[in-house]
Amino acid sequence: MATPVEFKTDWSKCCLCQQEKNEELKSPHSNPTQKETTDGYSNIATNIPQFKAINALPPMLDPRRLDEDGAIDDTLRKNNAKYHQSCRLLLNNTKLDRAKKRTLWKWEDKDIHLRQAMTMKLNDRLNNCAKILNDGKLLAKLSAGDIVAQGFKYHPACLAALYNRERAELSAKEQSTCDGILPKREAYAIAFSEIVTFITESKTATSADDGAVRFKMAELVKLYGQRLEQLGVDCPDLNCTRLKEQLLLHMPEVQAYHEGRDVFIVFHSDIGDVLAQKNITSHVIHHGKTGSIIRKDMLSHKWALEKILNGDSIEEAVPASLLEFLCMLEHGADIKSQIRYGASKPNLALAQLLQYNCSARHNEGVKTHSKRS
Repeated sequence: MATPVEFKTDWSKCCLCQQEKNEELKSPHSNPTQKETTDGYSNIATNIPQFKAINALPPMLDPRRLDEDGAIDDTLRKNNAKYHQSCRLLLNNTKLDRAKKRTLWKWEDKDIHLRQAMTMKLNDRLNNCAKILNDGKLLAKLSAGDIVAQGFKYHPACLAALYNRERAELSAKEQSTCDGILPKREAYAIAFSEIVTFITESKTATSADDGAVRFKMAELVKLYGQRLEQLGVDCPDLNCTRLKEQLLLHMPEVQAYHEGRDVFIVFHSDIGDVLAQKNITSHVIHHGKTGSIIRKDMLSHKWALEKILNGDSIEEAVPASLLEFLCMLEHGADIKSQIRYGASKPNLALAQLLQYNCSARHNEGVKTHSKRS
């Protein structure tokens, strides 16, 4: 019987896969000492029908191509067929034995070690497995009636294999229901990319008149954690320093700076404005601290009033910190100015006036507070 055109074999290629691979083609003719009954052609011709009988042939192989005259081995020898060693190994005896063991159900009564199906519990379990696996062949046999009435027999190993297939199918379905929850690593990557997008878009949406844009790391960590919980990560691992380092690594256009105990992320183009604002705030804080220190010295200064103020007694009437501060305001804080001018009479007079008013108002406040009490 002639082979149809679509099943013709190109004998210059591998007779099994008909593909070109980076692999040498081999032929039993290259080994003349090997007998025809044990050569590669005989092995292929013997195993192909058995693979086909259990529906385990490799997908690329159509046995009709190799059967031109009713015998596969004769066709291979006549055409001096060649094959890849990797393709031939797919049809060796070891692969055949394994394929037979994977066959899930044997219905031949002639097989030995068969067990008789004797319970309806087994019947129900088989029906359930067939429906879960959508096994058409098994469903067709079970549709004729229960297995006890039909006298079914089975191999214990085949039954165990069927149960294993059912368990694997159920596990796959259970996994598919959890596809809405992202893997932990992917969730962290998504949340981090959204933090980066938030920082970039906040900078883009801010005009020059709005001033510098800065982001407090504590607030970014809070947003990061909320997003991770939303993505299904229970108790997310949050670390402010690690997140800051990741941001600096993936966003070379930003930098971090400290303001007290807080850490901020700011763009390089805005760092000048941020530091200027930081300097203004720092100056105001220093002014307040300086005033507090001098006022504390003024309130704690004790001096006994004398009839005549002259010499050192004039400077002793006011605290040294107040007088030095007034001298710095008038002449400058550098050492040369202080050596040149020192404490002038206007400085002493102003210091005495400030000392008197501060002490008087403090004492007045103490008396008023005592009366109210």
